[in-house]
Amino acid sequence: MSRYYYFAATLPALSVGAPAPMSSAEFLDRCKRNLSSSDYATVESAVLVSAPENRPAACSASALLKAYYAWERSVRNELVRLRARKLERSPEPWVRPTARDDTASRAAQAAFQAGSPLEAELLLERQRWDTIDSLKALHYFDIESIAAYRLELQIIERLARLREELGEERYRETYAAILGSAQTSPGVQE
Repeated sequence: MSRYYYFAATLPALSVGAPAPMSSAEFLDRCKRNLSSSDYATVESAVLVSAPENRPAACSASALLKAYYAWERSVRNELVRLRARKLERSPEPWVRPTARDDTASRAAQAAFQAGSPLEAELLLERQRWDTIDSLKALHYFDIESIAAYRLELQIIERLARLREELGEERYRETYAAILGSAQTSPGVQE
């Protein structure tokens, strides 16, 4: 397995809640300049959520990506089962073949019980991070650690988009409330 000691050592640390040190596009550009073409294809194929039929063959070169996608599919299957049970329907048309995973089941259950869709998404992103973190254990400077970095970078970018959407929604609510109170205040003409 190829090792990329210098390249991996130059990557800034990532953490949930911190801003992304670079965009995914910038990261892929750096990878293209520093990795072999087959390893670059593996890292490029590392996407958070993707249907198996849409995944490039390069994903199959990575044990980490295979394990991550199996976990992701297990989460999705469990969410299907929970939603189907709530709607009193059969989940079978939507369940995809994969082994059941206890951590995936717990993640799906927590997301399903969340108070809002945003809270559910935040919980799922945290679980994805934790899963990737555990899968990359003992992988240092190799293609698995670099693929994991790409997945974590995508989580940070997605969380930033979720925060932007929430912020924009709150801004609109506040702005509408201000306009509403201004129109009903005494001395304000319409």
